[in-house]
Amino acid sequence: MKTTILLGDSITELNPFKHDKVINLGVYGNTTMDITSRINGISEFNCKKVILKVGINDILKGFSLKKSSEYYGKIFHTLRQHFKKIIVLSILPIEDRSKINMKVRKLNRIIEENAKINNFNFIDLHYLFCDEKLNLKSEYSIDGIHLSPKGYEILNREIIKLI
Repeated sequence: MKTTILLGDSITELNPFKHDKVINLGVYGNTTMDITSRINGISEFNCKKVILKVGINDILKGFSLKKSSEYYGKIFHTLRQHFKKIIVLSILPIEDRSKINMKVRKLNRIIEENAKINNFNFIDLHYLFCDEKLNLKSEYSIDGIHLSPKGYEILNREIIKLI
């Protein structure tokens, strides 16, 4: 029986993680706005838990931090109605883009604050993937954004603890 949904963007969709209790509902290119458009449909899976990781595409597509925060608020409101346990994963850094990664860290702080207000678990994985300049370590990526097998190994080691 499936009990957990992984909800997010391409990093979720491309995740090779397989578990008999998990449904992967990642969609390549999804932003927080996209998640709000499709989130009501996920209640049909009758899972008790959702693990959410979304946000890098907001930054890459030029969403303001305020706009992303508003969409996160809508996502959180809907998740609360359908799930007993909500876990929010931080946005991961990308490779060699200090301005973008600064926005990633700012948005992560906003997400963390909103998760705490909603009594959701926020898991900060960002630091596990950073080099000394707070960029994504090159060995954890295949293209500067998406994870390599080594990157997924780290991510999935953390996800398995949450299932």
